[in-house]
Amino acid sequence: MRSPLETGPWIVLDEVGSTQAYAKQALLSDAPAGVVFAHHQTEGHGRFGRAWHSERGASLTFSLVFGAYADHPKPWLIGMAVAVAAAGALHTQIQWPNDLTIERRKVGGILTEMARDRNRRNVPIVGVGVNLSQTEFPEEIRETATSLALHRRGPFDPEALARKILARLEDLPEPDDWRDLEPIWEVFDDTPGKPYRLPDGTFGTAIGVGPDGALICSVDGLTRTVLAAEALFGPG
Repeated sequence: MRSPLETGPWIVLDEVGSTQAYAKQALLSDAPAGVVFAHHQTEGHGRFGRAWHSERGASLTFSLVFGAYADHPKPWLIGMAVAVAAAGALHTQIQWPNDLTIERRKVGGILTEMARDRNRRNVPIVGVGVNLSQTEFPEEIRETATSLALHRRGPFDPEALARKILARLEDLPEPDDWRDLEPIWEVFDDTPGKPYRLPDGTFGTAIGVGPDGALICSVDGLTRTVLAAEALFGPG
């Protein structure tokens, strides 16, 4: 896969509101970024605009700007490729569509967004957030979140881990077809059998991922394919 560094530099920030927001703004300037890495992110967010809890020095937060894949017809493939690279580098599992997990708890997430550059091209920007050394979490996510430190011996160097993920990404095939990525995804996939809340409020059990990146699930004995659903985490 082509590297984000082909079209922009590696930028390191001590603190930023959001690496995604910074990357989007840079696309409109004379100096678009390739990778935006932050030692501390204060206003990170995930899917559905939910806040992403992170602590200074205890989290991995960065965004990848895929200028080489502007106007890509299947940007979701790029996000799933980043998930595969992160899972391989960090030794986690993946739960559709964008969660990194350890023992059914969420340790990190991948957020794929599109942003216009100065030439009005749609550029995929993929954010990565991972809990590294946190041992305590806010009450609302205490039963569903985890960190690498709660499962592995540290210390953890955030920037070194980001570069390790990027190296893994560059070894992946071009994001042209799900069939090329699927065998690698399946090595880390922890989606089948997991519960999901669907957009209409019903609950289903995951079967797998379809060729268009959608979730295939069983709902009351019927098979459904959905493009959006919320993974349910925690013990049980």
